[in-house]
Amino acid sequence: MHRIDAIVLSAGKASRFGVPKFALPAGPGEVLLTRALAQALWVVDGRVVVVVGHEAGLAQLAVERWLDRNPGVRDRVRLCENPHYAKGQSTSLQAGLRALEGSAGALVFLADMPGLDQERLMQLREAIRTKRPSSLAVAPAELGQPRPPVYLAAGLFAQIEQLAGDQGARALLQAQSSQVELLEWGTGPWFADVDTWSAYRTLARAKGWDREPFRPIPKHRPPLDEVVREIDPLLASERVPWLAPGVLLSGAGGASRWLELARPYRGVVAVVRGPGRTPAQYLRLLRRAVLMALTTNS
Repeated sequence: MHRIDAIVLSAGKASRFGVPKFALPAGPGEVLLTRALAQALWVVDGRVVVVVGHEAGLAQLAVERWLDRNPGVRDRVRLCENPHYAKGQSTSLQAGLRALEGSAGALVFLADMPGLDQERLMQLREAIRTKRPSSLAVAPAELGQPRPPVYLAAGLFAQIEQLAGDQGARALLQAQSSQVELLEWGTGPWFADVDTWSAYRTLARAKGWDREPFRPIPKHRPPLDEVVREIDPLLASERVPWLAPGVLLSGAGGASRWLELARPYRGVVAVVRGPGRTPAQYLRLLRRAVLMALTTNS
């Protein structure tokens, strides 16, 4: 049996989130991206390629720090930057497969689906190892529909190279369903997709991630005109840095402060300000801000 490789996709813009969602806390010392990376390393015995794109420097730092704490797996992990990530998920999948030259097949994880548990991952690993030689894919299923993480055999790689836009291999799996083995898991938190703050908050509370100790950010209620000068440029930015509904994250610098508005202004109820000009500073600020938002937002 060939070794099983894996790809973790974390290159997308996450347009429904303001902050980079792959960097959201997922337990002490973890973010969503490293949680998915740990799952991939646990399931497969081969290489794991992490494909980054949007906020690539931030993603690379998060992975490197995690690898420093887990040096035994460093030689199995490779970071791959996709410069074409804005063209859609197909480009990231293709970049990951190219980085796995000679692979017999790859198990593809999404960084925003961190709710998988070891019992189901063990079932998936066994299903891959015992699949029929003619099978082109193995996937868990929700009521008969394939869901990530999906194992793609090398026999599909040439067709994946022809994909375009924001699509993965779903259309290929549907077209060749007779050669796809499904492992029915039913509906559950293992398929939780962190696309919104509400979805993240629900998962974080279910997993206990919101109970991580942290240093609270001091709260202040300054005069509105002082905050407006900061809010207007943030709302006019190409990507509005929403941390949570009504809460903006400003990494402009200065001491960390949670600035509450006496009344909402243009949909904003608070601005979290702090040092965030470097990836390391931003990761620290984001973690404190998210953990605080989890405990202060309903």
